[in-house]
Amino acid sequence: MKKNLKIALIRKKYLPDKGGAEKTAARFVENFTANGHNVSLFSEIFGAAETDNLKWFKVPKSTKPSFCRTAAFHRQTQKLLSQNNLRDSFDIVYSMCRTYPVDIFRVTEQLHSKWLPIGYSSLARFNPRHRGILKLEKKSFTTKQTKIVVASSKFIKRQIIEDFDYPAENIRVIYNGMNHDKFYPASADDKIEARKKINIDPQRNICLFCAGNFKIKGLAEAIEVIASLKEKLRNNTLLLVVGGDKAAPFIKLAEEYGIAKNIVFAGAQKNMRDYYIASDILLYPSRYETFSNVCLESLGCGLPVITTRQIGAYELIDEAVNGFSVNTSDNVDEMSHFLSVFLELPQGDRHNFALAAAASVKDFTWEKHIKQLEALFYEVVELKKQEK
Repeated sequence: MKKNLKIALIRKKYLPDKGGAEKTAARFVENFTANGHNVSLFSEIFGAAETDNLKWFKVPKSTKPSFCRTAAFHRQTQKLLSQNNLRDSFDIVYSMCRTYPVDIFRVTEQLHSKWLPIGYSSLARFNPRHRGILKLEKKSFTTKQTKIVVASSKFIKRQIIEDFDYPAENIRVIYNGMNHDKFYPASADDKIEARKKINIDPQRNICLFCAGNFKIKGLAEAIEVIASLKEKLRNNTLLLVVGGDKAAPFIKLAEEYGIAKNIVFAGAQKNMRDYYIASDILLYPSRYETFSNVCLESLGCGLPVITTRQIGAYELIDEAVNGFSVNTSDNVDEMSHFLSVFLELPQGDRHNFALAAAASVKDFTWEKHIKQLEALFYEVVELKKQEK
């Protein structure tokens, strides 16, 4: 029987009720502590309660002026780990943010080397904040500072190798999991009931867009896609937007395109399955991200997906079987074409898409994710023993 591990988890903010990477961190803590491991969380913010197996080490914010808070958190965390040989008390130092040295670094945020030219102007590289993140990122992706990197997709693995020449054999792809008891397909009657529940016309085509950051995840492009549809199809199509970001700029954009009546902002929601199963397709023109739990959950609910090849989750797409993908979010005409093709399908063919969507992610479970991660931890523990 393998011994229980003492693990230092580094995450700037630990907020289990939030989405995306926070869900992944929460699942890690929940499952590893349930398996008997001891997790010590190093963070500035801790939105949970300590238990016998979960302890919080508060990382103090730096009192020195800093242009880069990411780099400041890195320095403060490493300073704390260095005190009283604290680092040596752990079997594994596991980070879910940019910092070094660590045993395992799970990449949860966009690679800044890739995101900078996408999300910012060409002058941004001269900004001290961005320079600080790039420097920290470059140091993190060296075998001297990080033994193993965990990527959530093959897409991100390729980018790490491309930009940092980090050895492929030291990068493990471990996909995110999904709770299949929470996200599962619906019957035709369930779909009708879900539309009634959220007050959506049962006769219209519903394209779902879901994100916490509307700009990065491509809401402007999604609005353009709807506006590009032929008039008859456009008039019968609604873009349902879920998320807590500011709607005003996008309402204005929809008005400029003359489709204000074709968009509904539902705000942030917790009962996401109702929105997945009430919809006909997920329209998700994300500009760039490591994976996408939204795409994974949508497919799990039998909702086909249109997305870009700039996110790791495009690896889940079987073209014209469970969805469609385009190269970038700029490919509005291509997305509009795919959306038109799908929305004009007879119900039987749409149903086949839904069946294929659910089948494509049936093996993506948190149990599998945790099992792979736990095996990796034990592997690294043995590796560290051999190095002594």
